[in-house]
Amino acid sequence: MALPNVMQTGRSGMVAAKAQMGTTSHNISNANTEGYSRQRTNQVADTAHPHGSKSFIGTGVLVDRTERVNDQYLEKQIRNVGRELGHLEEKEVALKQAEDIFNEMGGDGLNRLVAKFFNDFRKLANDPDSEAVRVSVRESSQAMINDFKRLRSQVEELRYHLDARLEGQTRELNDSTEQLRDINNRIKILEAGGAPANDLLDQRDAIVRKLNSYLDISTHTDKDGAIQVDLKGVGPIVNGPNAEKFSVERTKADADGKGENSLTLNTTASASGNVTHRITGGKIGAILEVRDQVLNGVLNRLDDLAYSITDSVNQVHSEGFTRKGVKGVLFFEPTGGKERAAGNLKLSAAIQDDVNNIATAAAANSPSDNRVAVAISQIQNMRLMNDGQSTLDDFYNSIVGDVGVAASRSATAINQQKDVQSQLNKLREQVSGVSIDEETANLLQFQHAFDASAKVIQVADECLKTVLELRR
Repeated sequence: MALPNVMQTGRSGMVAAKAQMGTTSHNISNANTEGYSRQRTNQVADTAHPHGSKSFIGTGVLVDRTERVNDQYLEKQIRNVGRELGHLEEKEVALKQAEDIFNEMGGDGLNRLVAKFFNDFRKLANDPDSEAVRVSVRESSQAMINDFKRLRSQVEELRYHLDARLEGQTRELNDSTEQLRDINNRIKILEAGGAPANDLLDQRDAIVRKLNSYLDISTHTDKDGAIQVDLKGVGPIVNGPNAEKFSVERTKADADGKGENSLTLNTTASASGNVTHRITGGKIGAILEVRDQVLNGVLNRLDDLAYSITDSVNQVHSEGFTRKGVKGVLFFEPTGGKERAAGNLKLSAAIQDDVNNIATAAAANSPSDNRVAVAISQIQNMRLMNDGQSTLDDFYNSIVGDVGVAASRSATAINQQKDVQSQLNKLREQVSGVSIDEETANLLQFQHAFDASAKVIQVADECLKTVLELRR
């Protein structure tokens, strides 16, 4: 081999070592960058040239490609766990807020106020001619009514709060789909020119993880290397140069649990537009589930309870006689049916104006007759709810209990998912993470390789000088 060829061989070694040092320094710089996959520069031996009749001598090294070390199957598992964790965390936050609404630890809650309402009727049965006890009955009735209204109002406020979160997450969802579309195009351009798009691929994986935390999506790579994102039950939301849009609007209630004037989730990916009840996973799925199923169910059951109390008390009370000997007086104003009964609950004008209109007697002009007051007090323990299966107390406790159990289950599931996520992240770190110690050792190795290749050139240069001096 001619000495200039030896120099070229040494030069190829220096170029390869320089590329490897550049990659190593890039790894070290991004050791703490979230989602970064370490990279390595691969090299291959250059084509050997013939030397003599039967031998070949190598001509150095070529830099083949700088690739990222990444396990796509592991990335998919991390995305799936992230989606489930996002769903559970979003659900837990909403359920905890609902649980706080029914928290009776700080004072009189609805359960105690309902009990006090019936207890005051028991006191009135013991002293049916007492005006002071009648005033107490009216006050406890109004306190119960106020708490029904408070609970319904706060649950509705929580629904509006979830709508606000849905609106904000819809904007973030649109930003993510647009970013993914743009980064797909940049990757396609780079890879078409033969350049590695390693850092862009990491960024794309991060965007896909974020998308997956919002929705239940699936992905696949097309022939150009771009990721297509499909929304389960809807269709593609990112496809080549296209990124579908999501939007929200306030609409009427529907049969699937969406409340009046709540937000509907729409997308251009669906022919019908409305995909509210087709979203089941991720953070957005959790918001819709709690809003339309849990909170809507709570409101319906509160209305059922308020209606049952109103209707049953009115039926008994209207059959009794007031202190003035009048029959047919309603204790509560009719709620107009079960819909929004908890919000429409109020005392009748007659009771509000005069406590002597509270009926206690089953016969006219009987001051000591307490049969109607006793009958009203006994309503508390009657099985009026769930088709005769539950008392008023049992029914209300089931509302609070169901919300608490759901919140507790979410908290337990979150801990389990966090353990799985932690384990998967550790596995990813083992595969794709940057080890400072390892990269430092590699840097020294590549530095020595660079120095050795430079030494090859130096030796070849000295040899060439010797040859030239011989010709003189």
